[in-house]
Amino acid sequence: MIDSELKILLVDDHDIVLRGMRHLIEDSIGTGCHVDGARTGRDAIALAGSNCYDLCLLDIELPDAPGIAILHKIRETSPSTKIIVNTIHEELWIIKDFFDAGVEGILFKDVLASEITTAIRRVIDGGTYFCKRARQLRQLMDSYEMPTPKELEVLRLIASGCKTDDIAIRMGLSSNTIETHRRHLLSKLHARNSAELVLNAVNHGLLPTGRI
Repeated sequence: MIDSELKILLVDDHDIVLRGMRHLIEDSIGTGCHVDGARTGRDAIALAGSNCYDLCLLDIELPDAPGIAILHKIRETSPSTKIIVNTIHEELWIIKDFFDAGVEGILFKDVLASEITTAIRRVIDGGTYFCKRARQLRQLMDSYEMPTPKELEVLRLIASGCKTDDIAIRMGLSSNTIETHRRHLLSKLHARNSAELVLNAVNHGLLPTGRI
């Protein structure tokens, strides 16, 4: 059950979002809970280190640090704090980082307000909550072999129009090594050529789309 002494940290760089989230949580869970807000990663880490929060609702789009780095730092400074990630990003390599970090929940920013409070209640009660799209992406990740970080870098450069020799120079590797990465990518993404490789990568969420 929700404890009246519940302490929640909201992290988002938009003040209006923080205010809205605070009102949403207080209205649905009760004004007895204590809700703090942070608009930067630095402030979030400082608050997490000096307070014992039950839960952190973390937006990963912050101006001063990568979201995954902030997530790990909060984990380090406050291991008992449960984390629900709130994001617009659906790229598999980003979502995989969240699952690998062991977050208790993932919500995309287009979910309904009621789902946010459901997620908070579920996580506070000791469970996990992953929205429908996050669950779908997890299933997709489990359905094929994920490219390695190096292969993902090669993939992004291929998608930007770079040739093998150009990629080799930019990554400080030999052309033969880049071709090996390319062959592995073709195999993992079941593609026959570079065009199909990029298309499949977009469909699998491995390359950014116009939504970013």
